[in-house]
Amino acid sequence: MIRNASRESRQKAFVYTGGQSNEQKPSICLLPLLFLIILFIGFALPAEARQHGTIAGGYRHSLGIRVDGAVVAWGDDEFGQSTVPWGLGAVTEVAAGAFHSLALKSDGTVVAWGMNDFGECDVPAGLSDVVAIAAGHYHNLALKSDGTMAAWGINSYGECDIPAGLSDVVAIAAGYFYSLALTADGTVRAWGYNNYHPCDVPAGLSGVVAIAAGRYHGLALKSDGTVVAWGDNNYRQCDVPAGLSGVVAIAAGDNHSLALKSDGTVVAWGANYFGQLGIPAGLGGVVAVAAACDYSLALKSDGTLVAWGFCYYGQCSVHQPGGLAAGKYHSLGLKSDGTVAAWGWSASGQCNVPGGLYGVTAVSAGGYHSLAVKSDGTVAAWGDNYHGQRTVPAGLSGVIAVSAGGYHSLALRSNGTVAAWGKNDFYQINVPAALSGVVAVAAGGYHSLALKSDGTVQGWGSNSYYQALIPADLRNVVAVAAGEMHSLALKSNGTVVVWGWDGLGQRDVPVGLANVRSVAAGYNHNLALKSDGTVVAWGANGYGQCEVPVGLSGVVAVAAGGYHSLALKSDGTVVAWGVEGGYDYGQASVPAGLNLALRFRVSHTGKGIPPGILMLLLN
Repeated sequence: MIRNASRESRQKAFVYTGGQSNEQKPSICLLPLLFLIILFIGFALPAEARQHGTIAGGYRHSLGIRVDGAVVAWGDDEFGQSTVPWGLGAVTEVAAGAFHSLALKSDGTVVAWGMNDFGECDVPAGLSDVVAIAAGHYHNLALKSDGTMAAWGINSYGECDIPAGLSDVVAIAAGYFYSLALTADGTVRAWGYNNYHPCDVPAGLSGVVAIAAGRYHGLALKSDGTVVAWGDNNYRQCDVPAGLSGVVAIAAGDNHSLALKSDGTVVAWGANYFGQLGIPAGLGGVVAVAAACDYSLALKSDGTLVAWGFCYYGQCSVHQPGGLAAGKYHSLGLKSDGTVAAWGWSASGQCNVPGGLYGVTAVSAGGYHSLAVKSDGTVAAWGDNYHGQRTVPAGLSGVIAVSAGGYHSLALRSNGTVAAWGKNDFYQINVPAALSGVVAVAAGGYHSLALKSDGTVQGWGSNSYYQALIPADLRNVVAVAAGEMHSLALKSNGTVVVWGWDGLGQRDVPVGLANVRSVAAGYNHNLALKSDGTVVAWGANGYGQCEVPVGLSGVVAVAAGGYHSLALKSDGTVVAWGVEGGYDYGQASVPAGLNLALRFRVSHTGKGIPPGILMLLLN
């Protein structure tokens, strides 16, 4: 019945600057001119897909630009790095640092969010005309349309000290504490930390058309389709496979390297302690690659994304957070184009998605009403309104998450405050006056929960079964969920705590349950999604809502309704169960052909190939 909203505790920093420009990312293969045109226009391969392009991977989180232009983030959100700012607008490029994220807007300005301990989110005032961005662990680079650069963030080793006179830059890359720049003459400049020699660019290296920066190693793609590597080689990340050729894009992770070939296949070398070299069998049709800290990403020509390697924090579970919801008798799914699918009982109009609703970034299903967050930070609501639960407060904006309860609604603003509306018979919409620093909300039957950035939880509303009375020792919470008369909390150690009514086993957490990544609370049952992609259920089971299908795996999101359960798989398919013997209104009958797989933009959005790169291509 109730959708939970989960965000890990964090501190956030959002920075906006103004200007106008368009981005371009070089990519190369020494082939006939016609093929080059196809490569840039058709495939539009990012040159350094880890930091430049429509996909990016950080330390424990991932980013992508959805087909409708909206930015999506998933994985670890401890510092808000996966909480995309509302109203971001048209974005042409994303980049992921260790614990922060960057977005290049179509107007040539840059937005940053996430950890800001070292000023990595303090975008220089007035920065504009940016055409490319790169995020290192704790510092950032921006390439301007005039071939000059800007840098900000940590500068312990001079990684932000751009060499005097450096100009005609056509590509950039940021490593751990060092920076790389490719100039129009095909040579590479490096500066910053050099203990492992990432700044010792091989003498005589020329004809370079793309660069990538790993933790302490650098990669260069030459115009003949070959790759050169230098720097730290403790994990053989610089041992380019003999005979490797026909490369069109490169990416460097902490200690591994990736190369995308013109035939759409991927080659990997270096560290493999988390399986980051374990390219899925048969992977082809790839148009972009990203090498994150200890995992890898590959974008296919159909816009789907494949990930492998270290995935504990959900960074490989490609999905739209808040994209699956289960109400009391209906279900919602967020499609890749930003539209909403609804099925089940609609007597109150809860499945009558408003015409023209698009740009949706999250959905939530309540008792008899539905909510959606739009990319502009506003909220759409439909369904029952007897108690005012879909009467969104006038002027409400800056919303990043919503939760629909039995007969009330909650909205979380980007500034950490909460708005509430709807039925108030148990004061469930009386948000505590001093409540701030909130990173997630959950609306139950008649109570409300808020998760704060310090990992604590606050509750209000009905407390008939102590569902709003937070356990005194509850700390380090990363997600919350609210059922009809019970509450759940997921802790940072992967364990689950439940309190409130226990009449149907809602509080009987399975012994040994661990490694949980997300939780969902239904009317009287619970779901836990584990880091291995499997699902555990407990509580009321009178209608089979806890009978997880045998063999169910590869799950990336779950939702619990009144008497049914939903699971979203990595391939975009939805699995439903429950309503056995009653209360079947079609909420567990997934529409034929429905697929909620995220599809990312594969086409290039810049104006053209940088003159320096074009010169190299045509020479």
